[in-house]
Amino acid sequence: MISNNQKAIERYKSIQRVSLSNLFTPVEKCDRMQEIYPKLPNLYIKRDDFIGSLVWGNKLRKLEYSLAEALDLGADTIITCGSVHSNHARTTGQVSRRLGLDCILVQNGEEPEKKLGNPRINELMNIPIHYVSGSDQRRPKMKEIADELKSAGKHPYIIPLGASDEIGAWGFVRAMEEVKEQQDTIGIEFDTIIHACSSGGTTAGMEIGKRLFGPDDLTIIGISADDPAEKVKQAVIKATNPVMKQLSEEPLSADALSIDDHYVGEGYGIPTELSDEAFNAFIDVEGITLDPVYTAKAAGALIDYSRRGMFDAADNVLFWHTGGLLNLFK
Repeated sequence: MISNNQKAIERYKSIQRVSLSNLFTPVEKCDRMQEIYPKLPNLYIKRDDFIGSLVWGNKLRKLEYSLAEALDLGADTIITCGSVHSNHARTTGQVSRRLGLDCILVQNGEEPEKKLGNPRINELMNIPIHYVSGSDQRRPKMKEIADELKSAGKHPYIIPLGASDEIGAWGFVRAMEEVKEQQDTIGIEFDTIIHACSSGGTTAGMEIGKRLFGPDDLTIIGISADDPAEKVKQAVIKATNPVMKQLSEEPLSADALSIDDHYVGEGYGIPTELSDEAFNAFIDVEGITLDPVYTAKAAGALIDYSRRGMFDAADNVLFWHTGGLLNLFK
């Protein structure tokens, strides 16, 4: 727990945000999963797949803070990036339009011949998209576009991949406050939170939120959807420690983080045998649809952990569904 907790909470409460949706998503019990996986602990699911009118998902939590800063700085154009099928990029485009802002996307990969899922929504909005061949080219391309806009008298604001920085991380600090309230209402305390991760902002906010709202012994496990664990950890630290400095607290070390990259498989967006099993189990038994890129891989890890006896029967485990369901239609 953070040393001067009340002062830190007051600092967190003072951070500006713009309300974009009802983010108080339900926590539900997944009792029936134990019928096919008897070694599962007491399993709960956080339903961020309920966020927004068009399956916006967890990215909206971070964008509430990123866009609040953009508006405060007088931005008129939002620039962000992602893969061709990026949930974050499409969601940023939608909420930018909702707020009266222009939006430009930089996406790595080839333009799809037939646009389905997220690319179709981008097409309907006529969002300008700059395609680059590799993920390492996204950031310099965003800067190039921003410089061109500034020269033309515009006021661009760059949101990094996944809104995963010291601004966007506040969104999941707030999410952890939400979970604390839900735990109090249900009358339990979670031992472990399992979630899919990639750009690090979700994990960063959770780790800060844990230190603000507890419990101290909560284990947060991020299941990487693509990058090696050490790369994800560095991204988490980069987003976390500026916030810890604002809270007058010691920085986190990479050793304090639990990131598992054993379930990536052949790469980003490529299902594995275990993620397919998890996808089918959740929809067959609980009627819950997972997305194939992120949550199915995290759910696969959850199932594998239970088979390996990593949980006690009495453990309370929260699986965080981060949304992203439009990727079912790509």
